Amino acid sequence: MNNILDRLAKRIRPDLESLSGQQRMSGTADVLTLLYTLPLLVIGLIWLIRVSSWESIRQNWSLYLLLAVTLYIFNRLRFFFITEIREGGYANSDGSMDGIAVWAAVLLLGPTALWLKVIWNFIIFFTAINRERNTQSYWNRSRMFSADTSSDLLATLVALVVYKWAGGLLPIHDYSISAILPALLAIFIQYLGVFLIYSGYMAYVIWSLKNVLHTPTRPVITFFFMALTLPVLANPFGIVAAGTYVEEGLLEFTFIIIGLLLAAILARRLSQTAEYSRQQFHQIDQLEKLGRAILAAPPDGSDLPNVLQKHVSSMFSSRVILIWTQSNGILLQEPANTPFDWELAWKWLQVKNEAYFSMPGKRLPWNAEITHGGPIILCPIRDEESRQLIGEIFIELQTMTIPWDTPAVHRQLPAVQSLAAHVASAIHQGHVYTGTLAMQKTLQELSLAHSIQTSFLPASIPQLSGWQLTAILEPARQIAGDFYDFIHLPEGKLGILIADVADKGLGSALYMALSSTLIRTFANEYHQDPAKVLKTANQHILRNARANLFVTVFFAVLDPTTGVLRYANAGHNPPFLLGMNTGIKTLNNTGMPLGVDEENDWGQDEILISPGEMLLCYTDGVTDAQNNAGEFIDRKIILSTIQQNMGKTVLDLQQGIMDKVHHFVGDAPRFDDLTLVILGRDR
Repeated sequence: MNNILDRLAKRIRPDLESLSGQQRMSGTADVLTLLYTLPLLVIGLIWLIRVSSWESIRQNWSLYLLLAVTLYIFNRLRFFFITEIREGGYANSDGSMDGIAVWAAVLLLGPTALWLKVIWNFIIFFTAINRERNTQSYWNRSRMFSADTSSDLLATLVALVVYKWAGGLLPIHDYSISAILPALLAIFIQYLGVFLIYSGYMAYVIWSLKNVLHTPTRPVITFFFMALTLPVLANPFGIVAAGTYVEEGLLEFTFIIIGLLLAAILARRLSQTAEYSRQQFHQIDQLEKLGRAILAAPPDGSDLPNVLQKHVSSMFSSRVILIWTQSNGILLQEPANTPFDWELAWKWLQVKNEAYFSMPGKRLPWNAEITHGGPIILCPIRDEESRQLIGEIFIELQTMTIPWDTPAVHRQLPAVQSLAAHVASAIHQGHVYTGTLAMQKTLQELSLAHSIQTSFLPASIPQLSGWQLTAILEPARQIAGDFYDFIHLPEGKLGILIADVADKGLGSALYMALSSTLIRTFANEYHQDPAKVLKTANQHILRNARANLFVTVFFAVLDPTTGVLRYANAGHNPPFLLGMNTGIKTLNNTGMPLGVDEENDWGQDEILISPGEMLLCYTDGVTDAQNNAGEFIDRKIILSTIQQNMGKTVLDLQQGIMDKVHHFVGDAPRFDDLTLVILGRDR
C-alpha cells in the first residue's frame, strides 16, 4: 500500500524523487492529504452555499464586521508549540482562540457566518504562497488550506445539524443550561469531525515515522493530539460570548471579547517564552555535549566533522547550516546538496569582521542576486590565540509557526558564537597536537643525528708515550657545528684536527660530517703536507656541497718522537703554545676557511713542542662566551687561566678553562659550541 501511495504522490509531484528522508515523507503527506481533502472541501463549500442566507449578511452587516475584526485579532494572537518527535527532528504547530469568534458568529448568525473563516483561510493561503514562492511551500500551504477549510466547513456544518437535533436554536436565545448543553455537544462533534478529517494525514505520518524513519510514534501522536485539542479548549467561550450578546447587549459582549483577547495575548506570550526557553536549554545541552565530544575525540581533529554532524545538526532550528574553516575546508554542510557560495561570504565577512544576522526576504549582502527565505546568521570563527578570522558559520533558520522577529534571531547569536568558539578550540587542539607530534619527531631525529655525530668523534683519546692529550666538546644545541679528531698516520705520526662550521643546527652538522670525512681521507694520503690536505678537501667540499657555508679548520701532524708539529690553519682561532719559560705563543692563520673558493691555497708552518710545553686548541665558543647581560668573556680571563695552570696537567688546564667559562656564562643560554683540544709534552 505504501509503495502505491508513494508512486501516486510522485506521479503528481515528480520533484519528490529528488528529496530524501523526512522531506520526502512530508512532501508525500502533503500530496496525499490534498488529494482526499479537496473533495471534502468542495462538498463543504457546496453545503455552505446551500444553507447560507445572503439576506442575513445584509441585515447584520455590522455584527459580521465586528466578528470579522474579532476573528482577525484572535488569529494575530496565535500561540505556538513545538515537540521533538525524534533526535534533531521537530514538529511545530500553532493554534489560535479564533474558535471563540467562529462559534459566537455561528450561534448568533447561523452557518452563513462560516464564510468569515473561509475568507480568512483564503487570505492566509494566498499571502503565504506569494511570500514564500517555492514548490515545497506551495504544496504545504495547499495541504494546510484544504485540510483546515474542509474541517472548518464539514465538521462545523455536521456539528450544527447535531446541535439542532439536540434542541439548540439559531440564533441562541440565552446562556442557560438548556442552551449551553446542545452547543457543547456541537463543539465536541466538531472536534471529532476535525480528528476524522485529519486522520488520513496523521495515519500516514505516523506510519512513515515508524517504518521509514524508524522513529518512536508516541511523541508524534502526542503532538497531533495537542495540536488538535488545544485550540478547541477555548471554543466553549464562544457560547458564553454569544449568550452575553443576546441577553446583555453589545457592550457586555465587547467586554467579554476584550477579556478573551487578553487571555489570547497571555497564551501567545507564554508559548513564545516556553519555546525560547526550550531552544536555549537545548542549545546549551548540545553545546555541553559537543564540548565533551571534542575532548573525547582524537586530538588531531580528524573526527571533528563527525562530531559536528552528531551534535550541531540538531542544535538550531535550521534549514541550512554550514561550518567552514581555512585549514579544514567544509566541516559540516546540512543538507549536503545545499548550494552556498562560502567564498563570497568569507570575503565579505573578512571586511565585516563581526557576526551578522538578517530577517527573511532580504538579499544576501555578499550576493545581491539571492534572496533568503528564512532568517540568516553569519558568524566568524576566530583563532584562539591570535583572534584572527579562520572560518565561518552560516545558518538559515527554518520558517516555523512561531514567527522570527529581530529579538528572536538575535537571541540565537550567543549559541552560534559559542559553537564558533568550540570549533576554534577543536582546531587549535588539533594544531597543537600536530605541532607536538612534529616536535617529537624532530627531537627524535635530532637525537639520532646527535648519536650519529657523536659516533664521528674519537671513541677514545690516543695514548702517546711522553705526551698528554685531552679533548672536550660541549654543543650549544643538540647538534654541534664544532668537531675534533685524532688521526693515526703512517710512521707513527698523529693528526690533530679541530674545526668549526660558521652556522648552527642540523645543516652545519651535515657540513661538518662531510668536511671531517674528507680531511680524514686525505690526511692519510698527504700525511706529510697538512696544507695539501686542506686544499684537496676544500676542492671536494665545493664540488659536492652547495650549502653556502664555510668551515674554519686547524689541522696539524705531530711527530711524537721529535716533538715537531707541522700545521695549516684555515681561518681558525689561533691555537696557543704555552711554556713556563717561553710564555704564550699564537699559531696564526695560514689561509682562508674551507668552502669559500676552490682555487685557494694554504701555507703551512711547523713548531717544536719542547718538554713541559702545551698546545691549546679551541673554538670561538670559548673566547666568545656571553652572559645574561650580553657581555662577552674577556680574553684576559682565558689567558690568566692559562697562566695559572702552567706546569699542571692538560686535564687541569682543561678544567680550569671550563670552570671559568661556565662561571662567566652562568644560566645564560649557550650561543655557540665549546670545544677544547690540549696537547702537552711531559718534562
